[in-house]
Amino acid sequence: MSFEQWAFIADLYTPMIVVMCVICMVLLGREQGLRSGLFALSGVLLSTAFIYVVMFLDNSVGIWSAFNLDYSTHTAIALVFIGYFLVYSPKLRGVMVLSLVGYAALMMHQKYHTLTDIITTTVCVMPVILLCQYKFSEMVKR
Repeated sequence: MSFEQWAFIADLYTPMIVVMCVICMVLLGREQGLRSGLFALSGVLLSTAFIYVVMFLDNSVGIWSAFNLDYSTHTAIALVFIGYFLVYSPKLRGVMVLSLVGYAALMMHQKYHTLTDIITTTVCVMPVILLCQYKFSEMVKR
């Protein structure tokens, strides 16, 4: 396949997981009540705000570039939605993690990011993403 065809596939990944996440949140809201769906959405929105704060901080201070790396916004936004599936959809966890691994391989193939860019971004943002989403899931149970 050509570079452009692979790029097209890479460009579809995030919208695809966003649509899946929205569908799952709507189903969650139907099954467990609107409050559950709104808390799940809140966790996703707070996680999204966080990864963009990190991006703006990196752009301002140059944290990743100081190490000759690049903050992977591609990875970070995908992790927001993967985090949702990790917290709320145990049946989809494995599939979603594998999809992220495939997406990471595609980003490296396309030379969007290096493995180190992807790993450092993941290590820095994933704990906060999971904390945000887990805390919102716990708030519903109260």
